[in-house]
Amino acid sequence: MERGFSLLDLGSNYHRRSLLVQDGGDEMVKVPLVAVVARVRDLVVLFDTGPDVSKGYPIMKQLNTTQSQSQRLESQLSLLSLRPEDVDVVVVSHLHYDHAGGIAKFKNVPVLIQGPELDYAYRPDWFYEGTYCRPDFDLPDVDFERLSGDYEIDYGLRVISIPGHTPGTQGLYVETESGSRVIFVSDAIYTRDNFQPVKRKQGLDWNTATWGSSVDKVKLMARLRKAEIYPGHDPAFYAEKKFSPFVYK
Repeated sequence: MERGFSLLDLGSNYHRRSLLVQDGGDEMVKVPLVAVVARVRDLVVLFDTGPDVSKGYPIMKQLNTTQSQSQRLESQLSLLSLRPEDVDVVVVSHLHYDHAGGIAKFKNVPVLIQGPELDYAYRPDWFYEGTYCRPDFDLPDVDFERLSGDYEIDYGLRVISIPGHTPGTQGLYVETESGSRVIFVSDAIYTRDNFQPVKRKQGLDWNTATWGSSVDKVKLMARLRKAEIYPGHDPAFYAEKKFSPFVYK
């Protein structure tokens, strides 16, 4: 396979819909936790690492985070005949516990993170204190590569800076072998309801104005490149998708 990607099922949260869409109401929803393996020739790139439920953070109880053995990162990688040591580059969308829990498994490869995100993680605002968990990122033996804006990993594989949910939220743009194009936006856009047909505020973001600008950036990029937007935690969206070991080419 020259170019493609696979979705990893790393568990779920279970909480009120209003955490996804501000006016979403109190309906309880099961929210998928998703990571991505993208390949370009021999290069293996992992986008996000999911939670590590064995750490037992209080936020996991608050959001009813669950992850079976088959949903552990190593198990999901193994479905693609991969081990953590086979990954060449890790891209972390942001450092919340449900995206950064597996970073410690990758000590010998670059871990790409926006500089403002890493700085903020050590001193977050009060409303985010529980979602940034130091054991996930205070890792002196991990090679964090601090980015400042968009960054091209390879042709057709690009990190895009989309702050707002957090100061350094970033996504991943991928072009596949067949010519399809996708933008993985993580928590910059929780669900399709947050941007279609118009922007609807998310339950919690660091800066709403910055978030709105990033949504506009993603929508413009998707329109110009004819790319599909993959939101971060959309139950209905991911119910329609195939997960590892399936490969989108």
